[in-house]
Amino acid sequence: MIFMTSFYWTVKNSTHQGLRFSLTQYIISFFAFTALVLSSCSDNPTSIGIGLLPDDDFVQIVSTDTISIKGYTMYDESSVTTNSSELIAGGVRDIYFGTTTCEFVTQLRLLTPWNRYVYTVDSIFFRFLATEIDGDTAGVHYLRLYETGTFLRDTVEYYSNQDPDTIKFLGEYLLPSLKADSSYSIRLENWVAEYLLRDTSMFLPATQFYTEYFKGLYMGLRSEGDPVLISMNAEESPLALTIHFHDTSDTKYTYSFVATERAVNYNLYKHDFTTADPDKEIKHVNDFVTDTVVYLQSLSGVYSRFDLPSLSSFKSENGIAVNEARLYVPALIDGVTFADSLMPPRIYLRYRDSEGKLTPIPDLLHDPGFLDGTYYKLKDYYIFNIPTFIQQYLEGEIDNPSVEMYYPSSFQRNAIFKANGNNPTVRLEFSYSIY
Repeated sequence: MIFMTSFYWTVKNSTHQGLRFSLTQYIISFFAFTALVLSSCSDNPTSIGIGLLPDDDFVQIVSTDTISIKGYTMYDESSVTTNSSELIAGGVRDIYFGTTTCEFVTQLRLLTPWNRYVYTVDSIFFRFLATEIDGDTAGVHYLRLYETGTFLRDTVEYYSNQDPDTIKFLGEYLLPSLKADSSYSIRLENWVAEYLLRDTSMFLPATQFYTEYFKGLYMGLRSEGDPVLISMNAEESPLALTIHFHDTSDTKYTYSFVATERAVNYNLYKHDFTTADPDKEIKHVNDFVTDTVVYLQSLSGVYSRFDLPSLSSFKSENGIAVNEARLYVPALIDGVTFADSLMPPRIYLRYRDSEGKLTPIPDLLHDPGFLDGTYYKLKDYYIFNIPTFIQQYLEGEIDNPSVEMYYPSSFQRNAIFKANGNNPTVRLEFSYSIY
């Protein structure tokens, strides 16, 4: 009995140790086999089986910042300025850009019917709100008004150098000291009111007034010293000629002729670059010389053009999808004329189509915020996101890989940018996928 019990435990213990040894053996063998299999694979586990797929199933992502860019300073002597909400008169002088002179032509509309009054004119005023003022606000400046003889049509484009066709001088009047966001009433001579009311039968229908009777008002300024520039907004606060009069019973009335936002108008601009300081005058305009700087001016002046000729080599590639395209344009900061606080807050981009027509780039039309075009003062540059523009160029929808900088409104601060090998210079960061 003692023997049998001893034999049983001897066998039992022997079987247990054997099982434990067998499991350990299996586990070690499994990991050894797995390590052998993995060691026989490629160094990159994600590429296992890659050779089984055709080449055209893969997407290759490529990025570059070596796209060559050529910058030029350009100028259009005649630019379309029809129906801007901003009406600008006066002038401004810049030590880099010279002198700019501004005038405008606008229709006057009738807002109320004329009630066949028997009247006596008391006074007439030219009223306007100065939304922006620049230049010598305390100097001696005169308002100059004319009647124009050409009917302004809303289906016609008018240009920055177009003859205003003046037919009658309505006088020159001294302006008071000026400041922005202030309203002004400049008293004119009474004969101007008598002239406007000489045939009130032409006030009905109201369209007859501006199509046949008084077709346009032309406004400019004359300064005895340094110029001043006045900007008005026809949409926010229309300018007007307002007549004060009374009838036979001494009842007083007013009647206004108003340049509303619906009135056809255009601005006139004249740029004289030779009046800049001699050592700062722009040397290369429209000559396609790749100077180390390019210029951008408000009021339809000079503008910066950037050509990206090396993009043409990508058109031969099939299946390119543009992932990202950012144009970096460094600004010239001198701390005086061009300081961080004086830089234009936003700039837009446009291009010229096959017929030469100026068109905002598609990234701007999609969303101005996406285009960006704002100034980053920590780096002294502007950034533009233009992937849609480049994609459409590569697909043949846009003919030339060339963009132009311009301002979203007529009156902005001028700017100068580093280009063509300057340090830093304009660059394009461009990433794309080949599929």
